[in-house]
Amino acid sequence: MSAIKIRRGLDVPIHGAAVNRTPQDRRDVRQVALLPAQESRGIKARVLVEEGARVRAGQPVLVDRRDESVLYTAPVSGVLKTIQRGERRIVQNLLFQVEGQESEPFQAPDRFRASAAEVRAGLMRSGFWPCLRQRPFDKVALSTDTPGALFVTGTDSAPLAPRPFDLVAGREAGFRAGLEVLSRLLEPAGGGDRGPLYLCVPPGENWSPFVAGGAELRTFSGPHPSGNVGTHIHFLYPVGPSRRAWHIDAQSVADIGDLWLTGKTPTDRVVAITGPAAKSPKLVRTRRGASTLELLQGEIQAQQARVVAGSALDGVLAAPGSAGGYLGRFTNQLTLLEDQTERELLTWALPIAGRFSATNLLFDKFFRKRFKFDTDENGSLRALVPVGQYESVMPLDILPTQLIKALASGDTDTAIKLGVLELSEADLALCQFVDSSKQPLTEWLRNTLTAIEKED
Repeated sequence: MSAIKIRRGLDVPIHGAAVNRTPQDRRDVRQVALLPAQESRGIKARVLVEEGARVRAGQPVLVDRRDESVLYTAPVSGVLKTIQRGERRIVQNLLFQVEGQESEPFQAPDRFRASAAEVRAGLMRSGFWPCLRQRPFDKVALSTDTPGALFVTGTDSAPLAPRPFDLVAGREAGFRAGLEVLSRLLEPAGGGDRGPLYLCVPPGENWSPFVAGGAELRTFSGPHPSGNVGTHIHFLYPVGPSRRAWHIDAQSVADIGDLWLTGKTPTDRVVAITGPAAKSPKLVRTRRGASTLELLQGEIQAQQARVVAGSALDGVLAAPGSAGGYLGRFTNQLTLLEDQTERELLTWALPIAGRFSATNLLFDKFFRKRFKFDTDENGSLRALVPVGQYESVMPLDILPTQLIKALASGDTDTAIKLGVLELSEADLALCQFVDSSKQPLTEWLRNTLTAIEKED
């Protein structure tokens, strides 16, 4: 097992990490949702069921007209209450009321003897294909593609992120079966050598009971973003215009394996409720797509809080009661941040103000281990002035200052030459965090990737 140590980066010291290793049961949530617009960028959704219809877990409810082989299925058994649409009739969510425990029957192909085409068809039919994402563009993998390599993420260095090892604890058999299924996808259609299947983990954890399917263990250590899949891909299998890699999270691998072993669609998800505004940070076991309005009842201690699905660096807004107020397909944590900020007189001039600084301008970093971050940006938009802050947190072999200039100007040709196709929002989030100009770097990145994809 080879080890890669990341030296440049930054562990953001946010207060509010989950304290328990065994998840608490929170499967009492009665409303769940499927979020197609969030889970598949640019999806052209065609809904297969009507409002009021009763569905079973794993039953197809949606298809993407761009790739009609890939189905999106109901996360639970119950009734489709509403289909919420946004601008231009884009489907934002399908809201289900949980009733019963029926599951759509699934006849799994033999994971040892089935052809790659049969395994693909099984994943598409079951609704688990959208768990596979590809680089470049960090989008749902095309059903007709074969990846050069497949990455399973068993580590997460994002602020307050739970350990993937804890999220799949006790599911060794399902995880091994999932790896065996996924390994079939790497077989080239025309024959030849298949690509590598990497299981990327942190040092000090015993993942050997989980390994199967010819997976190669790789350890990544160091500060964030050592746990980002973009970092793993960069060091092990760099992608480009004609070179693709796929990736998937650890819980989804275990779900696929359990589906193959039992023939029933898994409906649970382990997530961490974290952040300075969390009353009692913890791991919980709840339903896939659970409503944050129900899940966070009694969990918020701030008068006004912002709920982020994911980490504070690169998560998305999941405001309780809103169209996006549900757990997304890839959500492993909810971060709760105080959203009622107040202006403080001359805070910038105080050497000890209770605020974190990525530089040595404030003395707080020498007296505090954790900070209660809020949603205040601590400044307004200003000019981009390169002073080396991007380079200090970027471990990838790219030129971040030059790349960010290309993103700001919309220069797609230069951005491609500088490695933009390797990146997603999570890979540039630290640069945005330390950026004194307060510019939306990750938004520029996504706009550039979208422009490049349309040009192709």
